[in-house]
Amino acid sequence: MEIRKGSSSDLRWIVKLLKEGARDGHFLPTMQMQAEGYLNSVIEHGGVQMIKLRNSIQAPVFVPMELSVAEIDGSPSSFLVCCKENNEVEVHLAGTKTPFKQKGCFTYLVQDTISKNQNSKIYARCYRKSSIAIDALKKLNFEIAAGGDPIELVHTKIKPNKQINGTRKTWLSSLWSSIVAKFS
Repeated sequence: MEIRKGSSSDLRWIVKLLKEGARDGHFLPTMQMQAEGYLNSVIEHGGVQMIKLRNSIQAPVFVPMELSVAEIDGSPSSFLVCCKENNEVEVHLAGTKTPFKQKGCFTYLVQDTISKNQNSKIYARCYRKSSIAIDALKKLNFEIAAGGDPIELVHTKIKPNKQINGTRKTWLSSLWSSIVAKFS
């Protein structure tokens, strides 16, 4: 699997996935009408203009975004849009073409985002309907930070020392124990 920056050649299939996702309840219903303009702005301008609450005032703000595409054997299979603002990265929108579902595309895209943004807070907001994405994020050390619909998940950095079965072990000693056990 390869990851590349999204381009205008990806517009048609990603817009189709965004509209399907909105129809199926994974995104806000307004995405059905906004998908093409939204995606064009991300591709051509590196983000979108949004109305956000800043200091108790609603105002238009440009939000920088990145579009990544996963390819399997040269075929575009999945996309991920991330918002990047103030040392925070939001896993904002994602979708996978039907033939490529359950092949790890979303996980690979999120892992790539994590590896490129190690010093940033990384989070996602998912509607409960998106249970597959929520489960995948949890496996990547995202924890639910706020309930509701959408729920907010925040990536937790893996700590080198953590409690395991009541005893303190380092990551390296845990790895070594698992290797020794495998060959014993």
